Amino acid sequence: MTPEGKIEAYLKRRVEQTHGQIRKLAWLGRRGAPDRMIWWKGPWGPLLAFVEVKAPNGKATTLQKREHARMRAAGFNVYVVASEEAVEAFLTEMLVSPQ
Repeated sequence: MTPEGKIEAYLKRRVEQTHGQIRKLAWLGRRGAPDRMIWWKGPWGPLLAFVEVKAPNGKATTLQKREHARMRAAGFNVYVVASEEAVEAFLTEMLVSPQ
């Protein structure tokens, strides 16, 4: 398994442990889109986030940063995770102090 694959497997396992749903994304005709869509049933409605998974110390490309910025400007939660610690920080932000 690749280093990025290990982070993605950890993300999937942790999301499922928190009773979330996770889906792999494939956006036709659009480059730079995040890898995963994740959601939970929240007390006031759904909690939704898009997550880009990178290998340890990996960074989003310029194209990805631009697409993520567009999505954030539209009000979506978009995260880039490149370590197990980043996955945990993402989960904490979404579940302990939801948007």
